[in-house]
Amino acid sequence: MDVKHYQSFLAVARLLSFGEAARELNYSQSTISEQIQSLEDYLGARLFERLGKRVFLTEQGRRLLPFAEQMVDRSAEIKGLFSDKGRIAGTLTIGAAETLCISWLPPVLKEYRLRYPDVQINIKVGNCVDFPHWLQHNVIDVAFSLNDETRQRHLRQIELFRGETVFVASPDHSLAAALALAPPDLAGCTLLLPEGYCGYPTDLKNLLEKERIKTNTIMEFGSLEAIRQCVKNGLGISLLPKIVVEEELKRGELVSFVWRGQPIPIEARMILHREKWLSPPLAALEELVLTHIRSKP
Repeated sequence: MDVKHYQSFLAVARLLSFGEAARELNYSQSTISEQIQSLEDYLGARLFERLGKRVFLTEQGRRLLPFAEQMVDRSAEIKGLFSDKGRIAGTLTIGAAETLCISWLPPVLKEYRLRYPDVQINIKVGNCVDFPHWLQHNVIDVAFSLNDETRQRHLRQIELFRGETVFVASPDHSLAAALALAPPDLAGCTLLLPEGYCGYPTDLKNLLEKERIKTNTIMEFGSLEAIRQCVKNGLGISLLPKIVVEEELKRGELVSFVWRGQPIPIEARMILHREKWLSPPLAALEELVLTHIRSKP
């Protein structure tokens, strides 16, 4: 069986959709169906159940998953053995938190593209809690996250930096005249926070629960830009990375507060699966990131 058949199998198994797998792999849906049928005929096993428009992995399909992942990985590794030693090329799929996509990551990727123009980079912006699953199932090659994964021993992580968060509000907010905020000041306030269950928003929620502080409501958004616009229009207070709101603070569109509570920093990390083959593009990215870290005072 061609390795492409196993790539198609893994895509359908992850997305549970022949159509979505076809779009992701840039195939026609009929090609995906033919590849899966050929694989099922070759193995003499039913890999998927098709119930109406829904697709489910069979028990035999679940048994095949780890072996298919290994075959796809080893195929890329073998190909890398015979690639042009002076040229790094291939595909790199990166999972990244939105905070890092609009702040720390772009300059790194710009330098990477200048050094390795033959590498195709795909970015999947996601929630930090999804990254371990994506790495485990080879959906991404590497993650740039705000979550600490030290408890997951199959993952390794590199600390990138620690950053500052700030509470911000519109200049006409009722608390805008205050120079500082303490946890009790948040009682009865409307908080606008990024959705998800990791990083600084979760740290703030845990602090409020520990201090038994009840807010008016917590509105969660899937976009930092949406939060910035809503805060500027007076919908509530937000805790955001300082690097995300520096321009708005300079222009006076937002005001910030000195926080009198427990510090809530950003802790950014590069996360990889320990068993993941370090392809030349991935190894080059790790080395570039390490160089960036070493260059910081």
